[in-house]
Amino acid sequence: MKLKSVLLLMLISMPSMTMGKTANIWSSIPFIRGADLCQYKQAYSQTRSEYMHDMTDMASQLMEFGAKGSEALEMLEKFDSLYDKNLRLATQYKYMDVTLENTLKSYLDSYYRSQPVSERKVYFKQLNDIRSITRAVNNGQRIGNIPADSYSVVDYIGYGSYSLAPNCKGNIQVTISLVGKDGSTKNYSGLGQPSVVMSQIASAIFTEFERTQFPSTLNIGGRNLTIIGTSNGSIGETFSPSNAARACRYMGGRLPNDMELEMISSYGDWNGGVSIGSAVWAIGQGSTPMVYHPGLRNPSPVRRVSEINSRMFNYYCVK
Repeated sequence: MKLKSVLLLMLISMPSMTMGKTANIWSSIPFIRGADLCQYKQAYSQTRSEYMHDMTDMASQLMEFGAKGSEALEMLEKFDSLYDKNLRLATQYKYMDVTLENTLKSYLDSYYRSQPVSERKVYFKQLNDIRSITRAVNNGQRIGNIPADSYSVVDYIGYGSYSLAPNCKGNIQVTISLVGKDGSTKNYSGLGQPSVVMSQIASAIFTEFERTQFPSTLNIGGRNLTIIGTSNGSIGETFSPSNAARACRYMGGRLPNDMELEMISSYGDWNGGVSIGSAVWAIGQGSTPMVYHPGLRNPSPVRRVSEINSRMFNYYCVK
């Protein structure tokens, strides 16, 4: 086995030194039913007018086939009342809040199963004892009452809203707000069928709390290497590796070399590292900045800018 491969296996086994703060969220997320945007659109758009135009055409056809005017009118009134009745039944939203809350938790857990992390940072924490939880379930009630000292147990209290989406195709529009101990909020939204819309919000929450935050310190080869990102606190883009190297020096750091880039990528985006992916990266290779192209590995992914077609490069700084 090549020395580089041996080193890679050794470094992957080393633990990350920096992990973000764990976020405990109150398990009960109350939802407020918002405005019915579908009915709003129907009331203030062409939808109802078009519907009535179709009804008029239908009345004309009924009369052409022999129906009297009063009979045609009576049939149309019944059709119209059935339309409104079906709409009311479809928008009663019984137990929609419970569905949204539980599917959010289910989707978030599924992301953790599919994207293993060394330390889970988001938990839903129940504030009530098991007897009160069981009692609420048996009585068909929402689980949980929030105590006055809740912020001594959890980091965020969540609440949400939902409404029928304006496309009138059964989609719902959902928003969730997480309120922190200092009163600051994190807000998320999704749009889709009730059974899947919460997957969008779960994905956004997972990404925000689990994605590597800078600075992130990793133990690589027995020494600490800190990823300091760029001046905007994230991954940067540049047209010139030399400019990226200069920016890193201004921050008191440098570009990683190819070995460090691969070691950092081995941790992944959810465990303190940064995945290489398919992007081309600016790296510090000796005295001359180079680029790392993951799609050009023969004979080496380390290339001069003149050897590749890409003209935009990702970069971050380390020290």
